[in-house]
Amino acid sequence: MMRISIYLAIVYILTINECIKIFHLSDCDIKYVIKKTQEVKLADCENRGLNFIPQNLPGDINVLDLSSNQLTAIYNNSFFNYKYLQELILGNNQIEYLSSGSFKGLYNLDTLDMSHNMLDLSKTYSAEIFVPIKNLTNLDIRSNMPQPIDFEKEFIYPDHVFGVLSELSFLGIDMMPVPQFESGFSQMTNLHELHFQSCYLVSLSNTTFQAFSYFVQELSLINCRLKAVRTDVDVLLPFPNLRIIDFHGTFMHLRRALYLLHPYMYSNLTTINFGHVSDASIDSSELPFVTTLTPDMMKYLKTICVENLDLSNNGIVDYEPGSLLNFDRPECLQTISLNRNRFVIVTTKTISDFNSFCGKSVQLKSIDYSYNAVNYFIDNSVNSNLEKERFHGSFVTLPKSLEKLDMSNTILTTYPAIWFKVPLNNNLKYLDISYSRTNMILVFLEIRIETFISTGLYETAWSELIRFPEHHLKTVVWNEAYLNEGIEEKGNQLFGVLTSVESLDISRNNIWYFPNELLKPMPNLSNLNLGKNLLPSIPEQLTDHTKIKVLDMRNNLLTTLSSVIRNWADKMQERHGMSLSLDGNAFMCNCDNLDLIRWINTTKVNLDSRSYKCQLSNGTISDTLTVYNSFSRLFADCRSTMWLTFASTFLSTCVTVFLLLVLYSKRWKIAFSIYGVFQRFIEKKVRKSYKYDVYMSYAGDIIIWIKDVLIPRVEAEWGLTMCIRDRDFIAGKSLLDTEAESIKNSRYIIFLITPEFKSSNDCLFELDRAKYEKVTRNLDKIIVITKDIRITDIPPEFAFICNYAYFVEWPSDQRDVDDTWRRLKMLITDGAVANRQITL
Repeated sequence: MMRISIYLAIVYILTINECIKIFHLSDCDIKYVIKKTQEVKLADCENRGLNFIPQNLPGDINVLDLSSNQLTAIYNNSFFNYKYLQELILGNNQIEYLSSGSFKGLYNLDTLDMSHNMLDLSKTYSAEIFVPIKNLTNLDIRSNMPQPIDFEKEFIYPDHVFGVLSELSFLGIDMMPVPQFESGFSQMTNLHELHFQSCYLVSLSNTTFQAFSYFVQELSLINCRLKAVRTDVDVLLPFPNLRIIDFHGTFMHLRRALYLLHPYMYSNLTTINFGHVSDASIDSSELPFVTTLTPDMMKYLKTICVENLDLSNNGIVDYEPGSLLNFDRPECLQTISLNRNRFVIVTTKTISDFNSFCGKSVQLKSIDYSYNAVNYFIDNSVNSNLEKERFHGSFVTLPKSLEKLDMSNTILTTYPAIWFKVPLNNNLKYLDISYSRTNMILVFLEIRIETFISTGLYETAWSELIRFPEHHLKTVVWNEAYLNEGIEEKGNQLFGVLTSVESLDISRNNIWYFPNELLKPMPNLSNLNLGKNLLPSIPEQLTDHTKIKVLDMRNNLLTTLSSVIRNWADKMQERHGMSLSLDGNAFMCNCDNLDLIRWINTTKVNLDSRSYKCQLSNGTISDTLTVYNSFSRLFADCRSTMWLTFASTFLSTCVTVFLLLVLYSKRWKIAFSIYGVFQRFIEKKVRKSYKYDVYMSYAGDIIIWIKDVLIPRVEAEWGLTMCIRDRDFIAGKSLLDTEAESIKNSRYIIFLITPEFKSSNDCLFELDRAKYEKVTRNLDKIIVITKDIRITDIPPEFAFICNYAYFVEWPSDQRDVDDTWRRLKMLITDGAVANRQITL
């Protein structure tokens, strides 16, 4: 009787826990947040899978966020219970129907977001729909309209619907091919921002915007890319008070866009964004994509006092003197973007214009000259020089006010070379020279760089970094720089110059091991990105860093997280908050990782997910959240061990529970065993084709034994294909990439351990790759041959694969060699017939 009652209690607890989880999945979070300096009550129902408007929320909420759900319709009185609502967010649903009384009762509503739905302006908006919310000041209904069939047909917007919104200051709406805005829109006398999206525009006439308010200050018309937009010259005349013009990605051609600026001659504007208004898809003899800027094209823009100018991605290949940089009021300019064109920013014919521009641009903070690929003949690379006194060739002096210079992905050569001098007392804090190959040389008379971004060979960036004063540098981004080679060459000294760095991004570097004190020089490190490397574990030296708030370990080779790292992350969360990104790793969901699975779903650390993909013991793929919710079913054997330990303390009262759980575990053992047999049967039917049968890893001077003994036996007699680095690797490719690919394409990997193995970093890399491929089911077997070495002298790193490897000790007695060969053959042929066909 006692056995049954305890068993029922266990089931009851599990059932209650499951119910609680389901309840929270569909519930909304109620919290207080600050909006516009005021505290408001927010109901956060974002991404809860809702297909209805919840009616059980507190009646005094001020903000309701229902975005990213599955709503399809809003019916009468849906929000009647929430009369204090000031902001309603319905974006990213599938709403296609609105009732005339959908917003009845929301008399205090100030902001309505219905963007990214399926609301057709010509069908779903009745005349009464906005009457209850006529005091609305912000309305966003962008990205709703379907793509039209007829691109030449006029579309008349329902002005009788929108005319009641006389208090509106922000309107976001879709733009149809040939738009007609009638007089109802003139009632929006307070409109200051007008934004168009889901743009199907083909024509803008002088009358298109006549109905809109004289006081509009911000106009955005972005990503109109389906057709070349025809424009009349006076399109913007109805907006004499514009301060922001954003036409980014609207294909009308740069020449036409610049001519639209004539109403603003000698005016003050905050932003002109004409980025990517030209495109090869609208190339014509009249308006060619390949553009040389002329004084005539710039005649209106040059007179405008503009703070932020974007002319990026417009096919500019050159500019004439007196055009691009010949502003009447260059002191107004704060940022200029010229990226993704194909021109040299300064040549001997334009050097006078450039020097005059830099001398007068006293407020210029940012120059973006990235992605300008002019040619591929490179004499030198971008570099800095602190001591250069004589300049051979032309030079220009950058503005002292400049804070950010982006020259990334710039490929060009100037004749003669151009020297960019960064003057004394400059403010340059951000420099990006990643992927740049140019002979435009940066000469620093004083370095104050705080953010440095570089790629390519690590030696180039390292030679620059050692010039920077340690107390200034705060952020370093060092991607695709072959840092694994730098680690091998410099060891713990690689980051010795980065003592002041707080944020370090060394992702995408094929790093697979860390010296024990690599990060020690950076005591202020708070943000570390190690993503897209080959690390099998999180370096435990991080536990000495108590300021880290963000750690990115995505797309490495992690199979688990050590308890040391988990405890450290929890402490960092308690101290100052901690964000940890782990997606894209090969986690194992087995008995050894139960603590990790539990930790992922219970820790307060801000993880990028709670449901990481992982492999179960039977080889199937699941995720950590599913596994966590199925502990008792998936890990019965593991749980029985834990219950046995617990029960031993209370043996006198828990014997029956003990027996019950053991029986329960055995039943699941049988089920797993049957499933495993079936899984192996399926695998044999669909086994992948391997390029190699065996990948060989070794170190030392034993190539003769491999060449004269091992290869003939394995390939000639047994008919298998081996991959051997000294014989099969192609010159020119990355060694680590080739090793990783070869191991992945092999059915088995053999480690041949000799006394020289301990000093081989390459073999340790292969060891990590072998473990990764094994747990992801690419490798059938890992085989370790020990030759002329004692078992006790095997490197400790091999402890990580003890559960996966077959060890073969090569005998010193020749009488035992034949038996050893037979054992090795059984391991790598599975008893199959020799000389079978190998798929290449």
